Amino acid sequence: MAVEPAVIRNACLVGHRGSGKTALAEGMLGLASGRSGRASRVLDAAEDESERGMTLGMGVVQFMWKGRQINLLDTPGDGGFIADAFVAQRVADLAILVVHAQDPVQVVTERVWRRGEREDIPHVIAVNHLDRERTDFGAVVERLRERFGNAVVPLNLPVGREGDLRGVYGLLTDTAYYADGEQRREIPSGMEEEVEAAKVQIFEAIAESDDTLLEKYLADEELGTEEVFEGLKKGIVDGVIIPVLATSAERMIGVDRLLDLLAGSAPSPADRSRWVTVDGEEVDCDPDGPFSAYVFKTYVDPHAGRLSVMRVVSGRCRSDEQLVNPRTGSSERLGGISHLVGRERQGADEAVAGDIIAVPKLRDTATFDTLCKPEHVVRYEPVPLPEPTTAFAVRAKSRGEEEKVFDAIRRVVDEDPSLRLERSEATGEDILSGLSQLHVEVALERVLRRYGVEVETQTPKVPFKETIAASSRGHGRYKKQTGGRGQFGDAKIEISPLPRGEGFEFEDAIVGGAIPRQFIPAVEKGVQEAMREGPIAGYPVVDVKVRLYDGQYHSVDSSEMAFKVAGSLAFKDAVEKARPILLEPFLKVEVLAPTDLVGDIMGDLSGRRGRPMGMEQRGERQVITAEVPQVEMLTYARDLRSITGGRANFHAEFSHYEEVPPNLVEKVLAANEREEEKAAG
Repeated sequence: MAVEPAVIRNACLVGHRGSGKTALAEGMLGLASGRSGRASRVLDAAEDESERGMTLGMGVVQFMWKGRQINLLDTPGDGGFIADAFVAQRVADLAILVVHAQDPVQVVTERVWRRGEREDIPHVIAVNHLDRERTDFGAVVERLRERFGNAVVPLNLPVGREGDLRGVYGLLTDTAYYADGEQRREIPSGMEEEVEAAKVQIFEAIAESDDTLLEKYLADEELGTEEVFEGLKKGIVDGVIIPVLATSAERMIGVDRLLDLLAGSAPSPADRSRWVTVDGEEVDCDPDGPFSAYVFKTYVDPHAGRLSVMRVVSGRCRSDEQLVNPRTGSSERLGGISHLVGRERQGADEAVAGDIIAVPKLRDTATFDTLCKPEHVVRYEPVPLPEPTTAFAVRAKSRGEEEKVFDAIRRVVDEDPSLRLERSEATGEDILSGLSQLHVEVALERVLRRYGVEVETQTPKVPFKETIAASSRGHGRYKKQTGGRGQFGDAKIEISPLPRGEGFEFEDAIVGGAIPRQFIPAVEKGVQEAMREGPIAGYPVVDVKVRLYDGQYHSVDSSEMAFKVAGSLAFKDAVEKARPILLEPFLKVEVLAPTDLVGDIMGDLSGRRGRPMGMEQRGERQVITAEVPQVEMLTYARDLRSITGGRANFHAEFSHYEEVPPNLVEKVLAANEREEEKAAG
């Protein structure tokens, strides 16, 4: 039988790569399983994660601790895989921000914190790796307060430092918890002043979370234990208290304290109402309400098929329940409901509002879809994800494997909605894009590892175009005699430039029957075919008006094919005399960066022939807007990381086409060819 929402705790671990999120998760699971150490290789068990020594996708573990069912989401800390951390903060009811004691505020720390604020999710902070050299818990707390505000307060203190770390002292329980399991209700020697100062911070924060408690605190009345912990929970839920805990996952120090905080003071799904439908309807965590669930993760196994992981938002359901997917209109049957412990599934009879469950083999349901009852249809918004910044043109390495390759790529993209597979109509290429080069590389490694097909990659072609700067006339004649019926077509055209973006216009100005009506469409078709390859570098010709004004025909030998060839020859003749020019695509680029990096970024954009268009403040950061030629942006994701140490991110979208200055035509074309050769090599 399912537990009720008040018993459930949904938490996610977020933070920069190397902060120890997975070790903490496995430490908590180990303790909950009755071990004294970590439950190793439950998370990050995929072959590519083991090889790289990093989390590459969200992991889910469910366990019980002191009468609470804890659903824990472990997320990647590398910026290329940050989408899962964003998704987890939509689904969980508490974010545990894990920071490295040697370097607490890093790039991804900032990014996941900002997303957490956007999702309005309560936070606690775990300072990990306190057993390492050059770590100072007090200094870390001060830095966190400077960055995230005075709501950040210590909940416990480390006993010992660096290699001599022995345990933690609980400020609300007045108890020291040691790594060997010993507990003492006394302040460790030499910590008296530190404990007193930290107690003032935490008790002031708790008192300020509730008016009644504040009155008692200001009147120097003692706060009862129950009042203190209720005030702590309320302060966390309201976001006015962000408790900081000292931990060392490596030594299993402070891990049980983090678990106790989750069980005792973290909000349950019933404590927070934050689910809103696309129609603006608020949906409470009501186990007796209409059933609805939100799919937030999809695992695709080449042998076992699809596994959809979802948060039950409202109501309850059992296996074999018939539901509807509002996006597709399809009916879905819930197969065997289960809870996840890594990739292991533990069967469940029923799921209730607030729970996180996994369901296999849904036919037509993708990540971010809603499932609900047909009689009460609701739909929840997808999680906004970062825009891809790195793209590769992809194709099958071996002939005849195109279908297999793209089916495999689509399966990998199904698992990770921050990947994108699109066909470029401008260049005819299939483009796979992601959040970093590593992100795309890992996706293609999975294609090979799981499905046994190889993919070739190269830098996507920049869709240059050509046009004309002047009017001119052209003549095309096609005459062929082979002994029998011949071929004859003669066309004279005038071409002139159109405004940018107008494309193509054809005018039939034939008078007196110089070309019979039935052959005029063939002339137009021939012109359009000739426009596919311009005279400068073979790129399509655009923004041209063609006026067909004269020609000749033969009553026997003329044909559609002959006039099609004549039209093509006439255009090629005219375009050479019309001052052909090369057009390049410009992108509108927005760079979000700390203020101290604005100068470096502006200078770099100018060096790419970019035109700064403006700058505005967004929170504590600056948004720089510029128009930049696309050919100059081929390596921008990599270069921006290098310039800013990964502290900035950007979004780019097509803006318009402009003429390439004549003195730069050869240089621009050469740069494009070099990038293609690099990728192919």
